[in-house]
Order: sequence, then structure tokens, then C-alpha cells
Amino acid sequence: MKKTYFGFVGMTAAVSLALAGCSAGAGTSAPSSAAAVQTDEAAQADGAAQTGAAAQADISGAKSSDAVREGNGAEGNGKAPEDIQGELMVYTSSGDDYMTDISKMFQEKYPNIDFQYFRSGTEEVVSKMMTEAKSSKIQCDVIMLADTPTFEKFKEDGLLEAYDYPEIDKLYPDFVDKDHMYYGTAIASTGIIYNTNLVSEAPESFTVFTDGANKGKCVMPSPLYSGTAAYNLSLYTKLDNLGWDFYEQMKENDMQVVNGNGGVIKAVATGERTYGMCLDTDTLSAMNDGSPLAFVYPREGCSSICDPIAIMKDAPNSDMARLFVDFMLSREVREFAAQNYYKTAPRTDVAVPQGALSVEDRKMLYIDPRDLLGTKEADKQKFDVMFNQ
Repeated sequence: MKKTYFGFVGMTAAVSLALAGCSAGAGTSAPSSAAAVQTDEAAQADGAAQTGAAAQADISGAKSSDAVREGNGAEGNGKAPEDIQGELMVYTSSGDDYMTDISKMFQEKYPNIDFQYFRSGTEEVVSKMMTEAKSSKIQCDVIMLADTPTFEKFKEDGLLEAYDYPEIDKLYPDFVDKDHMYYGTAIASTGIIYNTNLVSEAPESFTVFTDGANKGKCVMPSPLYSGTAAYNLSLYTKLDNLGWDFYEQMKENDMQVVNGNGGVIKAVATGERTYGMCLDTDTLSAMNDGSPLAFVYPREGCSSICDPIAIMKDAPNSDMARLFVDFMLSREVREFAAQNYYKTAPRTDVAVPQGALSVEDRKMLYIDPRDLLGTKEADKQKFDVMFNQ
């Protein structure tokens, strides 16, 4: 992995693939035993994803595999997975299709755990948590969102419980909190997407969003809704080569702002917009579904998130929470996510999704998340005023 600290690295990789050999079909439905709660706006949450015949086959395979490591958490008590009983509540910004499949896989392995989750955009999930904290107590056992600065805030507020994941040696160190308060579950990099029916020459740089020739042709996710976009905002505005000038120029170029990455995919795939700022995971998934899209890792470098997961301090169902963290970080689940949702695993023993750059080859723009945390809310407020949200 090549990190760029407050600077740029000149390397571009354009991805325009047919993704042959990947299958897709009808979507799956949520298991009746899982109570999935979401807002109306969550249809455009941080992660748009696909499911289908391939996903169903992998779910069935995961049922018979050890997706959770033996000897850890509640399973360390010597009970078979089907004999473990309990409850678990997860708050997440992950895509709905993805969470439906995760729920199904987890419940097939642990049929006597009452698994529930609430999902929406990162900013709305955080707002829900803060409201609960003021009125009584945060109701979730596990939190799984998009960006690390949010988890640094949780740490600062004493909301997280440290946990030593037993296979930590299999994880990329850059996606493990030094205090083991949270772990990355999936690495996603922001880049440029474009409609292949409208563009003959792939762009190489973020200047595509500020070029006057593309005025009114570009779209990005809102940092007021998307945790990924909020992370990008705080990162890009601190880089000398981008800064707030970059956002001011995009505003002047009539950049459209939509709720989440799903909205960006839709706008570019339908031809409503020609170019978009979006995650590689969502774009590769849409490409597999037949959308006329391509993805570029820009020469400036990639802003990358890792969808951290953490256990809440004093979680009422802490044993179940540890089981779920083990489950989400397991090789089997990360392979499923890579093969069916194009989510790059934080594990060194899982291949990257087809069409994605390896973790080692990505030029990742990096700033200490604690530095981003201090300006996140002010950055969002300034963006709100600038774009009249």
C-alpha cells in the first residue's frame, strides 16, 4: 500500500471491464426472523450493492463453513453455534441488499440469536445514537459505519469497548485501530466514474469536475448524508492541491449533490450526468449489473474508507457482539463480500474483487483521522452554506 500524506502521487488506473464470469440475478428478500429497520432515505445510503444467484450460492456455502473462529466469544464456551442463544442489535450504514445477505448468513449459522439491525446514512445513524444517548442509552450492541473519524469521536466520548480480534495478524495494520477499539471491514476508494455511452476517453484527474467543458455534467454525494462524502470533504480540503478551492470550483461548475453513492450511480448510469465522484465498490457492482459505467482511480490518489466495526461499551449483549465482529472479519464473509459486492477485504489472505486495484497498488491519500475529527462538523457546515443545502 502506498500512502500519500497531504500530497499527490501521479498514477492513474482506469477500469472499464465487462467483468466476465460474474453472475447476477433476482434480489434476495430479508429473512423473516431479522427485524431490519431503515429510513425512507436509506435507499440511497452509503453502499449500493447487488445480490443474485451467485450471492445465494455463496450464502449457502457460508452456512457450512466456520465463518466465526472457534474458541472466541460466546462460542468459546464450548457450545455449538446452533445452541447459542441471545439477542443482537446492529446500527449500520451498509447497503440494504448487503445487510440482508449478512443477516441471512449470520442467522443460518446462529439460528437462536435474535438478530436485528437499523440502517441509514452514516450521519443519520450517528444522529440517532446521539439522541438515544441524551434520552437514555444507546440501544445498539455493534456499530458499523463508513469512516474512521466518526469512530475516533466515539473513542473520545468513551462509547467503544476494546476487543482483541483473534486473527488480527491476518489484517492490514492500517485498518486496525491501535487500541483495538475498531476494525475496518471493507476498503473502498473514491474515484471518478463516467458513462461509457457518453465518454470516449477516460478522465485521469479530479479536474474533470472543475473543467468548464463539463459544466452541469457532474454529480457527487452529499457530506451531510454520506459518511464517505463527509470523510472526503475533510480530507480533500486539507490538501494543498485541492483544498476548499476545489469545492468552490465544483460549485461554480454546477456540480449536482445527491444523498449518497447510490444516487451518483443512478445519475451517471441513466445519462442524467456524465461524470461522478463515487466509490469503486458501488461502481464495480453496477458495472456487473450491466450499467454503462467505468471507474478511474485518479492520479491525485484515493481517499479510502474502511467501514469500521466496533462493540459499544457496556453493550447489553457483549458476547453476541463479539461473535458478530468475528463473523464480519472472518475470511469466509470477506470472500463473500468481495465476490458478490466488490468490497475489498481488510485481510491479506483474501483476493481483491475483479476490476479493483490491489491494496498495495492503491495510492491512498492519508491524514490522521484524529486531525479530521476536529474539523468534521465545521467542514460540513461550510459545505452546507457553499452549496445551499
